[in-house]
Amino acid sequence: MNKVKNILLVIYLFFLFTAGSVYVSAEFFDADMAVLVATGSTINYIVQMVMILVTLGQIPLALRLLKTENIHRELVREPMMLLKWGIVRIMLLGAPLVINTLLYYFFGFEPAFGYLAVITLLSMVFILPTTNRCVAETTDEPTEDSEQKREAFNEEEQA
Repeated sequence: MNKVKNILLVIYLFFLFTAGSVYVSAEFFDADMAVLVATGSTINYIVQMVMILVTLGQIPLALRLLKTENIHRELVREPMMLLKWGIVRIMLLGAPLVINTLLYYFFGFEPAFGYLAVITLLSMVFILPTTNRCVAETTDEPTEDSEQKREAFNEEEQA
């Protein structure tokens, strides 16, 4: 379980680092990334609407993904499936974060993309892969059994 948590954490940090790199390169190194400014308002409008729908649709999906009945049953039966579904969950929020950050600069500081990136960044806090979250998502309910699993996991981690 510790290996799964570490892999998920690396992927999580990769998306944060990528979005941060775009921000740093555009803001501090004065990189001119406004390549789509002259494309016209129609393309800008279409891209904004698509990204608004994608971003705002994927946030609740990513936050509730592991709580759906079929996936949760699969995670309880086989805890190593957390790697697969955890990667999907992180990518559901990480990809729009990076894309919205890029589009913010590509369209010449278009505020809608910046707001969407900030909303996605704030949503990513709720899927941070921690030990307690990994254990909680692979158990049925928070009972004594999950406490025992958490203690066993901590003992395994120390060994």
